[in-house]
Amino acid sequence: MARTIGRIGSTLALFTLLAIGLSACGGSSQPAASSAPIMGSTAAGASSGSKVKVVVTLPVFTSMVQAIGGDRVTVTSIVPPGVEAHTYQPTPSNVRDVADARVVFVNGAGLEEWLRPLIESAGGSRVPVYELSLGLTPVDGNPHFWLDPTDAARYAQRIAQGLSEHDLDGADLYRANAEKYTGEIRAFDDWAKGQIAEIPAERRKLVTFHDAYPYFASHFGLQLVGFVEKSPGREPSPQELTGLVNQIKAQQVPVIFAEPQFNPKLADTLANEAGIKVATLYSDTPPQGQGYLEMMRSNVQNVVEGLR
Repeated sequence: MARTIGRIGSTLALFTLLAIGLSACGGSSQPAASSAPIMGSTAAGASSGSKVKVVVTLPVFTSMVQAIGGDRVTVTSIVPPGVEAHTYQPTPSNVRDVADARVVFVNGAGLEEWLRPLIESAGGSRVPVYELSLGLTPVDGNPHFWLDPTDAARYAQRIAQGLSEHDLDGADLYRANAEKYTGEIRAFDDWAKGQIAEIPAERRKLVTFHDAYPYFASHFGLQLVGFVEKSPGREPSPQELTGLVNQIKAQQVPVIFAEPQFNPKLADTLANEAGIKVATLYSDTPPQGQGYLEMMRSNVQNVVEGLR
């Protein structure tokens, strides 16, 4: 079921979004409230050939919804590609997109701290909000579950559930597409584990720009040595950088993984100080023209090439 933001006013909006757990990183997930029809419509779905308008918070979720929704949906991401999601500032066009949406999929788990006022501003229409991380327990408050393929498969099922509840005519298609997509995720996972196994055990160590990869690392048997940015939007102090350089040298980490949405200067400086190379990982935004699975394949290939 979805959590619904409606005309009842800011009190309901505040209550609903606090329940989602967006106000604090690592808050525990609560069971979803029952959703109500949007603007008095039934849940029968898109009529007269119109498509279900879906809004997602992050670009990485776009391809997931497209894979499951197929031709029955259109998808808009609130955060544009290549923009840092944690510190994003919503725009008036984001408010319009959310107000017009039949379904909104968010990550939750404290990632989109900017979301509450956005949905309050779009509160003129009743918008079902689905938290994709519902039921998952954050480790140290980290919200980046989708970088673990097992959790990504759960996201796919959650998307199918949300679409089915608001487009009954498409429910069978959504369920079938979700099964197909989760099968593709499992096939990728099997391939990825085989690739990671080619890295010598003593070299399976990650240093990343920000703390997005604990679930990825744990799933694939990699050790997270450290990361450059300790919290979103805060540059590390010289002492913190020196400490990380010392860790890199002590553990003989051969590469630091930067991300395109962040300024590359810090990663380059760190790499120069430590005498290592810089490679790329993706978290919130897939490379241009790629979806979630292609992004994950690129990540695994880059890790293997960087560490092997």
